Amino acid sequence: MISVQQKMIVAENCVEYKPKVFITAMSFISQGCESCRSYIDGKCTKELFTVIEEKIRMN
Repeated sequence: MISVQQKMIVAENCVEYKPKVFITAMSFISQGCESCRSYIDGKCTKELFTVIEEKIRMN
């Protein structure tokens, strides 16, 4: 199972990350796969999660 921390690290390194909600300077929503428009039904519809995770592991 993929941890919340892993999803946050992947989202921080994803150039395709687009939040589902507008974030103002006064509010904070943690950036993670769960809050991305392309993350539907527990997976990345752009199929980038595994690619990004592998790049992170190599570094």
